[in-house]
Parts: sequence; structure tokens; C-alpha cells
Amino acid sequence: MEDSKPAICPLPDCQTVVEHTHLLRHMISKHLDPRARTLPFQLRLREVSTGQRTLLMLPYRQLILDHDQCLAVLNWSSECLTGSDLTAPQLDLPPCHQGLTNHLPILVMVCRTTWKSLLKQNDEKDVQETRDVSAEWGVVYLFWLLSPFTRRPIYANLALQNGPLQSVFRRNRRRIRNFASRMPIRQFINGLDPYFVSLNEDQLDELCGNGGGNQYSVYLEVIIEGVMP
Repeated sequence: MEDSKPAICPLPDCQTVVEHTHLLRHMISKHLDPRARTLPFQLRLREVSTGQRTLLMLPYRQLILDHDQCLAVLNWSSECLTGSDLTAPQLDLPPCHQGLTNHLPILVMVCRTTWKSLLKQNDEKDVQETRDVSAEWGVVYLFWLLSPFTRRPIYANLALQNGPLQSVFRRNRRRIRNFASRMPIRQFINGLDPYFVSLNEDQLDELCGNGGGNQYSVYLEVIIEGVMP
């Protein structure tokens, strides 16, 4: 099937072509950093089950503009993955990660960009040092989830909050996207896509309280719901 063919790694500056059955192996061998516990944007690797709540701290103003960032790989375990054809197992994992063979790796992605960048019709990148984001119609943050090919849609809830014990600011159900797929930006702009959550920077600053975005972080909450009946 077209959607299950090998594809380029979804992380920026990585042009490795990855098999769907080897996405987790690639993420571990090429992108997992042992400093993950001390650096804000190094890859996290976690095991999760259906309905389990995962919180990821996000100092959002530290994100590089127009740079797709993977916050974590959530390895989802579920009865619907065991003994079914929903997705292929992850192969050739390192010995210490063999227990994740029958899990579905889900990449939690975020990008800080501008509306002007989103509307561009080419891949030309602005020079970071010369950009005036105030003239680019506002900064926007995109959140989405990626996984290998699945034969049925998998859904998750994404929410943002200003602390691990605080109330949820916004919750959105979204479909997990095949990492090999490419979506026309016009589909996103028209609001027809089932994959992305978007928030303006002003909204995140307000969530942090009185525009304190330079000092505070938000928390991204991810809950894998699984296959909808």
C-alpha cells in the first residue's frame, strides 16, 4: 500500500528513509539523547496505555521558528495491537527495548511558526537573524501526532494547561497521522484537517498569566484513546 511505503524521517535535518516497522529503532538509534532529563527539547521515550495521561513540559518561546520538534515518543500498548493486523510490529530493536516490539510508537510533534510561513507556497526558509515575526501576521504553534501506518484510524486527546495540577485550557480530539503522509497546507488553512491543533502565541502567554511567556512553560497533555467504535 502507498501509505505503508518507506518514507523520510519526519524530524528536521534528517533525510534517512525509514521503514514503518523500523521507526522506533530509528528514533532510538539516531535521535534519542541521554541528556533528555536535563535539556528541554531532547527526545523523551515513554510507554503508555489507552487512556493514560502524559504531561510534557513545553517552554514554548524557546522553540526555533519553523522547526518541527519531537517532544516525545509514546509507545502505546493496547489489546487491539496484540494478535491483530492493526499495525506491523516494530523490528530489530536494541535488547533493552525489545519489550516495545508490539507497541505503536507515536511521535508528539510541535512547531513554532507564523501565519505568513504557513501560507507560503514553497519550502524557502526565512533567515532567522533577519526576521521580524511581528510583521508575519502573528506567531502560531502547531501540535500533532505521528505514527507508522495503521489499518484503522487511531485517535488521541491533546490539551494544554499551565501546570501539572492546573485545569485544562483546551482539549481537542485529533487523529494520529501516518508519518509518511504529506498534507497540503491549504487543507489546514481551510480547517478541514483532523490532525493539527493550532494556538496563537498570545493565547499561550495568557495561559501562563499576564503575558509571562518568557518565564513560564505550558504543559501539553496527551491521552491516547485508540480506535473509535
